[in-house]
Amino acid sequence: MNTWRTFLHRLGYLPRKGRFDRQLDEELQFHVESRVDELEQQGYPRPEARLRAVAEFGSRTRVAEESRAAWQFRWLEDVVADGSYALRAFRRRPTFALAAIACLALGIGANALIFSLVNAAFLRPLPYPDADRIAMVRFTPPNQPDEKLGTNSGGYFFIREHNRVFERMGVLRLTGITAAVGDSDDAQREWLQVGWASPGLADVFGVQPVIGRWFRPDDLEVGVVITHGVWQRLFGGRPDVLGQTMRFDAMRGVVIGVTPPGYRTLTPDVDLWIQQTDENLARALRSPNRPFNMFARLRPNATLEDAQADLRTLERPLGKDLPMHQGWGLTIDSLREVYVGYLRQPVLVLQGAVFLLLLIACANVGGLLLSQAVARQKELGVRAALGSSRNRILRQLLTENVLLSCAAGVLGIVLAWIGLRAFVNTGLSAYRDLQNVTLDWTVIGFAIVVSLATALVFGILPALQLSRLDVVEVVRDAGRGATAGRTRSRLRGAFVVAQVALALVLLVATGLLTRSLLRLNAVDTGIDPERLLALEIPMPRALYRNTLANTPAGGLLVEFDSRFSDLTERLRERFASVPGVQSVAATTPPPLGGTPRRVLFRKDSWLALADDREPWSAEWYPVSAGYFETVQIRVLQGRTFTRQDAQSTPPVAIINASLAARYWPNDNPIGRLLQTDVLNDPPREIVGVVGDVRQDRYQSAPVPQVYVPRTQLPYRMDMTMSLEVLVTTFVVRAAGDTVSLVPALRAAVRDVDATLSVSSARTVEDYAADQLQELSQYAAVLGVFGAMSVTLAVIGILGVMAQAVGQRANEIAVRMALGAQSLNVLGLVLRQGLAMIAAGLGVGVVASLMVMPVIRSFLWGVTITDPLTLALVVLALAAVALVACYLPARRALKVAPIAALRGD
Repeated sequence: MNTWRTFLHRLGYLPRKGRFDRQLDEELQFHVESRVDELEQQGYPRPEARLRAVAEFGSRTRVAEESRAAWQFRWLEDVVADGSYALRAFRRRPTFALAAIACLALGIGANALIFSLVNAAFLRPLPYPDADRIAMVRFTPPNQPDEKLGTNSGGYFFIREHNRVFERMGVLRLTGITAAVGDSDDAQREWLQVGWASPGLADVFGVQPVIGRWFRPDDLEVGVVITHGVWQRLFGGRPDVLGQTMRFDAMRGVVIGVTPPGYRTLTPDVDLWIQQTDENLARALRSPNRPFNMFARLRPNATLEDAQADLRTLERPLGKDLPMHQGWGLTIDSLREVYVGYLRQPVLVLQGAVFLLLLIACANVGGLLLSQAVARQKELGVRAALGSSRNRILRQLLTENVLLSCAAGVLGIVLAWIGLRAFVNTGLSAYRDLQNVTLDWTVIGFAIVVSLATALVFGILPALQLSRLDVVEVVRDAGRGATAGRTRSRLRGAFVVAQVALALVLLVATGLLTRSLLRLNAVDTGIDPERLLALEIPMPRALYRNTLANTPAGGLLVEFDSRFSDLTERLRERFASVPGVQSVAATTPPPLGGTPRRVLFRKDSWLALADDREPWSAEWYPVSAGYFETVQIRVLQGRTFTRQDAQSTPPVAIINASLAARYWPNDNPIGRLLQTDVLNDPPREIVGVVGDVRQDRYQSAPVPQVYVPRTQLPYRMDMTMSLEVLVTTFVVRAAGDTVSLVPALRAAVRDVDATLSVSSARTVEDYAADQLQELSQYAAVLGVFGAMSVTLAVIGILGVMAQAVGQRANEIAVRMALGAQSLNVLGLVLRQGLAMIAAGLGVGVVASLMVMPVIRSFLWGVTITDPLTLALVVLALAAVALVACYLPARRALKVAPIAALRGD
């Protein structure tokens, strides 16, 4: 206290005590002496005049205190005094203080951790000038308002020319490409993600390169703008990067700029940007494909609602001008919604979960405060007897609560920082847009506000209970004590009921997600992923013989060189010769990885229709000979592809069991004809039926699938489909460890063609795990919070039961002295705990049924009212809670009746 007073004196808030007190005493003495002189003049003797003057003046101490309050910052001195007293109280009760701080720190730290995700995703400004004016325009198919797709160049040009709300517009097309630095044939090649950008796209985002510039319409050579990461990785951060040559298959480009760190336009995977002029875009005006992502910057006074209304007026004329858009809708979303909209539900659900955890922590600390009531009742009663008002006592208790919360807040911020590091390293790989999460001042401010709010949440009811003191009866230690004790016991019981109920809600959510994960893990994918390696090798675009005009529908048409099939077969043969390789096959895309192309197909011939029904849809897989044997798909009927299935032989296809059962339910499909809508693809004879494969575990049922030999693909193909086929996946079945084969397989690629590179080498088991990564990480995080909530609830139950045993120690001693059986005493003590547990479980079940719809979209094969999950969680929590009740109750059996009665 003296230290604080000295500090405040030096700041000038408080005068030095000796000088102030002397001046105050002199002034008070002056007033008393003046009144004595007046009374003496009125005829009173001097001694009697002094007695009358002192009586009229009243308590000199009270007047001095009022004077100090008027002349000093009394409130500040009171705060310092309350804080100093609280610290001394904590020093006397260190176990209580540490337990309360630890409980609150868990809740505050978890909230700060998840709020850092909310801040990064939804509150932190995007790194673009006036980012709230940047939006993305997408198309919605007829009768599918939730599906949002890109556009062709015709749609882009039309909207750019006829809109009234955008000041700038641009489009971006994403593809992969093999790149090398310099002109040397020995230069290392790397697979990069390319963004083909229209001239106005850079103006939409408004971010200038840190080195160089963006594209200009008058550029005579192919300009390349690279990311900061590519600059560091491929060019070593050289300052003379501008003007350096980069080779992309058969094309060359010159580096003209480097973007700032972290800059992106649609995905974080774009490595470089190449300009796509309006002349190039115009070649696909009427293409049915929609490869372009369209971005726009709103005019200064326009809103998203204005833009949506304007786009609706363009839907009909656009469909009239370009028939492939007829019936399609136009929608607009903010850039933030495009980037992180998918994170809103999972992150906000986590924030709700940690809020429940904080409430459990507050209830726990509230119970701890009430457990201190008996120990502090006499202390506070004495203070009240000495003149402290109820408000003064209440302020002291709230000061203690605030100090506890502040200490817990500091510890919670430390825990949040530790948890964030672990969360980013292990728990966010499924959420690519949360990799740059930091614990900034916004999050720290949030933690401080939460800390102060918790002081009221957990402290107001106990403080009100403790401040209601009957001084006389407290000092006598009689009368109201039993009634007050029962009131506090009921309040502590209510805290425990709340803890059990809230813990049950978190555990039910975790249980439902875990059940979904187990069901997904049990899904039969139709292949054996063990010892299966997938190598993605982008084939050079030089394999295009030339680029032709347009397809009949308006898409770009290209013609493959015959070297494409030759190169694929040479790679297969070279891989097969690597020691440790059992079998090799080629496909697109990787098994259990990527999204397969969907095609329309008809029975028999596309032109000779047997009926008027619409064409059916199926997944389309171009595979090589040996594919079904390599990935071990069951052959149900007919044969698989062989090396003899070539361009010179009749076209063939293989279908899966679901397609056969749906479209030939009573017939044998072998020998029937099937034709897809793949450009220039002839009718194919079905030569085999294989088992169903779930490319995506989340498919509720197997979908129709069509397999065609890669050696029988049409030479002339739509460019969009050709780009998918060019990225060839070689599936390798290993005899032993798959990962150890990767170096030898990469060397085999260089042996066949030094210009090729492996863009990805992963096991199929990794692809399968990726599909469940988001759900498994989400369930793990909720599981951690659920375990923390159960721990806090158990601590609360232990505290209540320990207090109950202590309060009833004499009663138990009397009963045992009179011959009560141990089981009867145990049941007597457990009855209170069982009532609290039952009430908490009942409230928790009702709350769970009300809350669980928020996680419905995360579940698979499980309903939000799944009885098995609910029963298992209730039984597990009840068992843990019963153990927490039993441990203190067991102590009741060890009470020595003579010692307890002697103490009484």
